[in-house]
Amino acid sequence: MITTEMYFGSKPHGEGHTAAALDLLGRRNALRVEWCQATGKECPIDPDTGTEISGTRGGNGDGGFRLATATTGKLSSSHKEARAVDDYDGPGNEFDTWLDQFEVPMPDGSAGGNAKLEQHGLYREHPDATPTWVHLTTRAPGSGRRTFQP
Repeated sequence: MITTEMYFGSKPHGEGHTAAALDLLGRRNALRVEWCQATGKECPIDPDTGTEISGTRGGNGDGGFRLATATTGKLSSSHKEARAVDDYDGPGNEFDTWLDQFEVPMPDGSAGGNAKLEQHGLYREHPDATPTWVHLTTRAPGSGRRTFQP
């Protein structure tokens, strides 16, 4: 379970960020509960952050909330809006692999749909771009795909 305290750490944030994070984490936590029940496993803990959020030891933004001034990621990162989290997936990528089984074609027949992510109102970066984490966001990418290339 990821809490807002874990997500924000000591970074200053506004009420809008808190509301966005509560929505994101509620969706993410519900999805992870499903994963735990389906696999019989516990969520892995990132040894660098001590939480289920991926990051680096002493990191300056990493996988939780990022300040507008953060240099980690893109300038328009959904992390800066409190609408994304990098969920630690460990070296085995078991969460990503589990999510892969729910991939479905988009209405136009192309790849990128995902029934489980749609059920939870989430999107993720393609696993090829996230080797030991799952980037989950409530912000739809321009493509509209549930699994998208960053």
